[in-house]
Amino acid sequence: MENPSKGPGASFIEGEHPSDPTAVWAILMGWLVAAREQITEEQARNAVTWVSDSLGIKHDDLVQAAGFIGHPDAPNLTLNEAIKHYGGDPITFTLYMVMLCGGLVATVGDADPDWLKQFDLTA
Repeated sequence: MENPSKGPGASFIEGEHPSDPTAVWAILMGWLVAAREQITEEQARNAVTWVSDSLGIKHDDLVQAAGFIGHPDAPNLTLNEAIKHYGGDPITFTLYMVMLCGGLVATVGDADPDWLKQFDLTA
């Protein structure tokens, strides 16, 4: 990727009380994969388009991570291949997952962040 769109960096794992990156990934992946089971391909497209249009993120960069939500144009990549697309930086990849969650909330969840709670992992 020549010049990927950048987010706020690694701030979510720094500071006095750093987050566990593995837990963050588990939650985000759980939400996205579970959402894929309930949404249509068109809704996946709409979520990616919303993020791209609203946040100015390159559409093609978003599509690389949109396989999790069943975007029909997303390449069939392994997790490692997807991370490699984002310069090998798992934090950048994580930010794309966060943006996709936001896109789903905005376009499928009627802008209600509680919509994601239906996909929480249960013990």
